[in-house]
Amino acid sequence: MSTHESSRIPELDRSAALGTLRSVARALAAGTNSNDVLQTLCQAATTRGRSTGASVSEISADTGVFVAVAGDRQSLRGVRFPLAGTITARVAAERRTIAVNGPSESSPFFAALLQELAIGPILVLPLIAQNELLGVLSVFRDAGQLPFDEHDAERLGTVADLASLALWKARLLENVQSADAAKSSLLATLSHELRTPLTALEGYSELLEDEILGPLAPPQRDVIVRLRTVGRHLGALIEDILTYASLEAERLTLRDGVVRLEEVLDGLLAIVEPLAREKGIALRVELEPGLPDLRSDEAHVRQILLNLCQNAIKFTERGEVVLKVARGSPQGVGSPTIRFKVRDSGIGIAAVDLQRLFRPFSQLED
Repeated sequence: MSTHESSRIPELDRSAALGTLRSVARALAAGTNSNDVLQTLCQAATTRGRSTGASVSEISADTGVFVAVAGDRQSLRGVRFPLAGTITARVAAERRTIAVNGPSESSPFFAALLQELAIGPILVLPLIAQNELLGVLSVFRDAGQLPFDEHDAERLGTVADLASLALWKARLLENVQSADAAKSSLLATLSHELRTPLTALEGYSELLEDEILGPLAPPQRDVIVRLRTVGRHLGALIEDILTYASLEAERLTLRDGVVRLEEVLDGLLAIVEPLAREKGIALRVELEPGLPDLRSDEAHVRQILLNLCQNAIKFTERGEVVLKVARGSPQGVGSPTIRFKVRDSGIGIAAVDLQRLFRPFSQLED
């Protein structure tokens, strides 16, 4: 072998090692949750450490538990163990890698367990990110095999560092998602609780407006009408919150059926007409005659139209708001559609701001 050829061997080894590390980093980054990251770590550590298996332990004050395992020692998964006297406890406390060459170097619990599973040399590494201990990685070989050396420790230390960062990011995302789910649940719960007193207010207002409890003077009737308008508006806001919470929790249920257009429009106008009248703007509905039956979720059709009309009225100071209902473009063979269009003479939305449409809790001005 020439000198030139021999000098290329370490270079090729380094290139192969870097390629392997890049593959490991990509695999770890692709994990969608902490469990995926931990399992990928165990598999990568088994391969990179030329070992027969690997495990990750999560630790509390005085107990550890194996949460991920690769290799043929799957019986370790879920096993809890006392931390006192273990190498795992030392690694967690000292935050450094420690090699174990036999069961005699561990606690009595592990001495028996390692002998039972015929596990020999072990390399134990801390998983640390943002100065936080996330777990402890143990890479093991069968009894009788060679112990781990410095090169093994270096290779596996790099994998542990990559995995620690991926695991920290995955857990951070899980915490955010958990908080978001709690928020949605709280919104849904509060909204349901608000519905009950609001329904009672609506019922009492209806009794007064219908003069069941006695005749009303014109000013009194006007107050009752305004009270009912405000109540309907509040009810619509609560429905918005419930719908948003259901969408966030992916629990929105659609009920397919025939939509009675006349009833939808009558119910819609009962809510939005008083709002338009208060602002002194015109509200018109243009309904094309002879429209086919619409199959959809009637409650959500009504809710969408209510949202659009309320928004149009809110941002229109003069002029009109028009809801046009007409036959739309065909959808497939023999399946006509109905198109709803809301047009207003308000301030509109600039082209540069259109990308902000349909974002939760987003509006152009405070």
